[in-house]
Amino acid sequence: MGNILGTILKTINDVQAKNKANPNEVTADKNVFDLLKNKLNNLDQKTKQNRVAKGKSPHGILDLIKKEIQGARRENKKDPNVATAPSSIFDSILKKVEAPQKRQASSGLKKIVQDYNLDVSRLPREVVSQVQQKYMQDRKAFDKQYAQALFDLSKKYK
Repeated sequence: MGNILGTILKTINDVQAKNKANPNEVTADKNVFDLLKNKLNNLDQKTKQNRVAKGKSPHGILDLIKKEIQGARRENKKDPNVATAPSSIFDSILKKVEAPQKRQASSGLKKIVQDYNLDVSRLPREVVSQVQQKYMQDRKAFDKQYAQALFDLSKKYK
């Protein structure tokens, strides 16, 4: 988790710097970025405590990170003491979080096209995008099944 989290925290710093340097965008309050960093820094400990205390099923780290970012967005909107940050701030960070899944889906589909010797050159880009989205959903469900099975086994062998 440390590697992923470190990348996302670096992305938050990069987004903050770009936001500050962009004259065409409202500069977000520093507290917005601090809120994001605090939520993500506490994520590891919080998820371990909840899972152990409640016997919850495992969740993908990227989903947990997205959930925290979206929670920070909602908190920022509700906080009367901090100006609401431009949505591009949160969208840029979420895009970075989703990038590994998109890369995995893209390479997975390429492998399928190669393994089955398929010609997809005439497919419109939006159709390929829809197939990639479906592949990502199916892959996520498949991975979750295995994570659940491993989680159940690990509880059995405690």
